[in-house]
Amino acid sequence: MGPLQLSRADRLLLGIVLVTAVLVALVTWLVLPPEKIGGMEKQPSTFFNVAYGTKAAYLVLERLEYPVTRLRRPIERETLGGIGVLFVLKPEIGLKDREVAVLESWVKEGHALVVVPGSSITLPQLGSFLEQWFHLAQTASSDEERTHPSVRKDQPASDRGLDAGEPLLAGIRQLTAGSGRRFRRDRPLGGPLAGLHASAFWRDELGTVGLRVKFGEGTVIALADAYPLSNVGISEADNGLLLGNIVRELSEHYPGRIAFDEYHLGFPQRDWSPVAMAKLIVTGQWRWAVAQTLLAGVLALYAAGVRFGSPRDVARAPRRQHREFAEAAGRLLDEAGAASLAAETLYRYYRDRLCRLVHLEPEADDRRLSQAVRDRSGQEIGAVLQQARSAASGPVSRQGLLTLTQKLHRVVEALDHGP
Repeated sequence: MGPLQLSRADRLLLGIVLVTAVLVALVTWLVLPPEKIGGMEKQPSTFFNVAYGTKAAYLVLERLEYPVTRLRRPIERETLGGIGVLFVLKPEIGLKDREVAVLESWVKEGHALVVVPGSSITLPQLGSFLEQWFHLAQTASSDEERTHPSVRKDQPASDRGLDAGEPLLAGIRQLTAGSGRRFRRDRPLGGPLAGLHASAFWRDELGTVGLRVKFGEGTVIALADAYPLSNVGISEADNGLLLGNIVRELSEHYPGRIAFDEYHLGFPQRDWSPVAMAKLIVTGQWRWAVAQTLLAGVLALYAAGVRFGSPRDVARAPRRQHREFAEAAGRLLDEAGAASLAAETLYRYYRDRLCRLVHLEPEADDRRLSQAVRDRSGQEIGAVLQQARSAASGPVSRQGLLTLTQKLHRVVEALDHGP
């Protein structure tokens, strides 16, 4: 069984269908990009729809018409421009020393930072996860997902570990946090925050959950756990109200956009893959080869479209006449010495014509054919037929063949057109 064969039209149609499918898929991906469901690590990313993600918090702030955005570039002066409140939730990629320095000065100048410190076995070369700014105590296994409520709702706020005079807790009766870790009660601050006063607005029997620190002209709100802001935690107790109070309180004192750091969760801003590859080729070591290839392609297209010399009309071959074919056949037979073959061919040709003109079958004998011609035109052709039969079966000269052919032709013309 041979390979599948496609006609040119089928190949063209198949190519059009494939190109159309690729374009439709591309436009669909650009207009409706696939949602990020989750990752291998449990990250509080605003892209994630799963329980540990924070997409619900991001969408809630959007619905409340706050100017929220995602920070997907390194922390620099330029990238922090126009941002008033920055959420850094459990970074998975360490902040470089320069980023930490920029973040410190940015908060001191009069901005707000909402932070959940990251946790890892930190090596110096990995950068800062902002856990150096605080003293944390592990209270449960890091992979434990069990939540810990702030006791009963009917207890007074002070008994529930909530600071009743804190504006961040306005209208809040109960909060729920994860049971993974807490800030130390005696000395919660460290690093650049060491020596500053920390206001603990949320405590439970496991330790301190929420801190508020005045840092220069700015404010740092620290949570020991990201669970209250997660997609599941935000719907429990009054956690959603806590998020609203934090954003409302901070945005009033520090106007600007509200940004969620996604760069240090592993989601930097990247060009679309074909664009990135094109930039790499054009700006890398291949740029001269690419430039030469493009130049050669342009020259080839130009050469294909230029005429070398004036255009010429299509030469049409003149139509050949029957006489030319007859003369060519005659010369071929003459050069081959085949006069008897030509005589046999001409005899059969004229005899068939005579039979058709007098309405006889081709197998009729010469006597019947002669009688029919005599009755039709009064011509005697018995002797002519006898001579033609003799010439077809024996040698004949060219002159004799010509004379015999002329006689037969005159008989046929007389029957066909009249004497």
